[in-house]
Amino acid sequence: MDRTAISDQIDRILASQSFASKGQLRKLLEVLSQNIDSQTTLKPDRVIKELWPDETKTKGSADVATEMNRLRRALRSYYEGEGASDPITISLPNRAVSAVNGMRERLWIVAKPRADTSGGAVGEHPLKSQGGLRRLKRVAPIATLGVALAIVAYISVRVLLVHDKPTFARLDGSTLTILNAEGKELCRKSFPEGFGPDWYYAHGLTARVWFADLEGKGHTSVLFSYSPAAGPQQARSSTLICYSDRGKEKWRWTPGRELPELAGSPATYKTFALGVLKTTDQEPRRIVVSSLHIPRWPAQIAILNANGKLVSEYWHSGHLDDMLLADLDSDGKEEIIATGVANGYDHQATLVVLDPDRVFGTSSEVRPEFQIHGMGVAQERLRFLFPRSDLNRALFQFNVATQPTFEQGTVRLTVLECITPPGCHIWYEFDKNFRLIAAFAGGDEFRSAHERFFQTGKAAHTLTAEEQAAFRKVRCLAGCKSELVPVGNLVP
Repeated sequence: MDRTAISDQIDRILASQSFASKGQLRKLLEVLSQNIDSQTTLKPDRVIKELWPDETKTKGSADVATEMNRLRRALRSYYEGEGASDPITISLPNRAVSAVNGMRERLWIVAKPRADTSGGAVGEHPLKSQGGLRRLKRVAPIATLGVALAIVAYISVRVLLVHDKPTFARLDGSTLTILNAEGKELCRKSFPEGFGPDWYYAHGLTARVWFADLEGKGHTSVLFSYSPAAGPQQARSSTLICYSDRGKEKWRWTPGRELPELAGSPATYKTFALGVLKTTDQEPRRIVVSSLHIPRWPAQIAILNANGKLVSEYWHSGHLDDMLLADLDSDGKEEIIATGVANGYDHQATLVVLDPDRVFGTSSEVRPEFQIHGMGVAQERLRFLFPRSDLNRALFQFNVATQPTFEQGTVRLTVLECITPPGCHIWYEFDKNFRLIAAFAGGDEFRSAHERFFQTGKAAHTLTAEEQAAFRKVRCLAGCKSELVPVGNLVP
């Protein structure tokens, strides 16, 4: 298969909304795609070095296998959604199973052209008699005209929907360049103030630019979170800029607002996550934007209309860095799932679920210094708090929930117990009714870090069964009938 076509498909996946908040999985996909022509020499040690450059001694093959499973599910979800019509499918074979051709190791990644689903029988001949031949002669001119018109229509559609469709972007100096799926430059946007290096290069451009049909007319808009390079005075808020598929600026929106609770700290906000809700009979296109005050703690989830006007907003006393839109109850309407940190509750990792039609007010906090006033009380559909381990309490100010996913009726997320560098993963899984079905440490990373820290001194101890069981005690602040999240068919 053409290597350029495969590269274009990988770029299309990396730039998709499905992978917008999956930084680790994007990195893994890039590593695999870069080695697609030399897979037999790619070893888990190389993958570990690329994914966890600062943790090579604590990571193992089990951690790689876990990430491969997560990427495998993410690719499946992508092709069931926005990638349903992509010409090439990317998949990850199960390397734990022996290959059919007798090879000792299976491939890491496979690219295949999408199968023909036309249903026609191969080799079937349409002519069964001389009558059929005469009929063919009569309809031949009409058929020729039809074919010609079809070719013209096909070329027109390709020009309009493929060649001119913004698909991904790159930064060139102080310029944002928008490209189509084939890598052809569509437009350039100059930013004389430059780009904040920490904002783009630390997290990747794909986490700062999104592509969506905001008008429902088949035209792809570009949404770019612009953060200028820090000036001589102070940092500034990011700005969400919307461009048409022709590169014309349509609108700008700045997140956040001044709050008296910030005690004079300037209203400096950065947009970390964005999604576009599916349309319904009652609602047009709506944009969901999650932004965070820098360097303080309030987070804002804002609903914008397709013209960039603020419709409603929810405020949370903490961080909500990651966000996902998913139809949890199969009613045709998506819910907002956000994860991060709840400052007003002992800086615990948190998950918040909102109904898009009820995005308003502020979260209620037990610590008064983190309570936002004057906006009313929020009505979260769900609000969870995840326990902090003794390791986290000893070394860090908070733990944090990240990377929420929803696949085949299961909600998954990761809680990081180590913050710098990020790691010590605790994996959580919930069924579609948000009953807890799994809570466990990923690989040996958490256990190893725990044993290293608590090996000497008065607090020296090994990780106990009681400590591991404590991960299952997820507290529910809203949406539950009990203080703790109910437990479903718990995986041992």
